Amino acid sequence: MSAKIKSSERTDRVLIRPWPKVVFFYPTMVFCLVAWFLSSLFPKVEGLSQSLGLFFMIIFFVNLLVFAFDFNRIKSITLIFGIIAIVFALVWANSQWGIWSSIQELVNKIDIRMNTQFYGFLSFIFCLVFAMVFLNTRFNYYEINRNEILHHHGYLGDINRTPTTAMRMQKEIYDLMEYALLRSGRLIFYPATSREAIVIDNVLKVNQIEDRIKKLLSSVSVAVHNSSSTEVAGGEEGSPPPPQI
Repeated sequence: MSAKIKSSERTDRVLIRPWPKVVFFYPTMVFCLVAWFLSSLFPKVEGLSQSLGLFFMIIFFVNLLVFAFDFNRIKSITLIFGIIAIVFALVWANSQWGIWSSIQELVNKIDIRMNTQFYGFLSFIFCLVFAMVFLNTRFNYYEINRNEILHHHGYLGDINRTPTTAMRMQKEIYDLMEYALLRSGRLIFYPATSREAIVIDNVLKVNQIEDRIKKLLSSVSVAVHNSSSTEVAGGEEGSPPPPQI
């Protein structure tokens, strides 16, 4: 019985939780945890601290780029072709002047070192922030059912209600990097009874959420269409429609 109730709840409503952009720092958090364990287990391995420091700066730099800029399709394609052009230029320059050894010497001179406590404290800070973010999403979310959109916000349970009648929905994947990390995107709802659109950013697994909303709203339209067809048929025959159970 409980399984049937849970299944009906999943099909009768869709929960959408907007997340802040800090969640896209999870690659840096995962690397900090890995580096913390490695530096704790192998403190005397030669060159480990230098390698971890270099990889940390690379991952942190890429994460900052994702956080700071929106990589749409044009920017992403331009970036990919730019990286390919730089690689081919380096290969050509190496074949002409043998610059690879100079680049390797320059990289070997980079000596970025972080100790075990740095990775440990940074991992703790990330985990604490992520836990606070997760707790906040339990009090700030959208619930879509067959009749209305409920915006739950605030720690006292405030709710804004918007009917779903003749509502239009639009999905936007405006950042390919964020979509690659967490399959995130933006959902925009245009209620017929309001001039202002409901914009929900950073929706994780946005394609799955969109499919569930489409199935929910399509089931409503099918039910309305069937009921209206029954009423028309009953009126033509001159007899009232059969009672619904």
